[in-house]
Amino acid sequence: MGGWAARKDGDLAYRLLEDVGADAVRAIEAEAERLQSWLGETKVTPRFATPLAKELVVG
Repeated sequence: MGGWAARKDGDLAYRLLEDVGADAVRAIEAEAERLQSWLGETKVTPRFATPLAKELVVG
């Protein structure tokens, strides 16, 4: 389990809240890169950000 957020500069940040294993971490990293590439210049701003997302946006 975990969460992700898009920072103001467009970078994606994520945090895993439990150990999911090395294979899952690699898959998550690859998917985060794919999502960031797909989003491009699009800014993602949730209407109601979770506490974790707020933390990730700040860095």
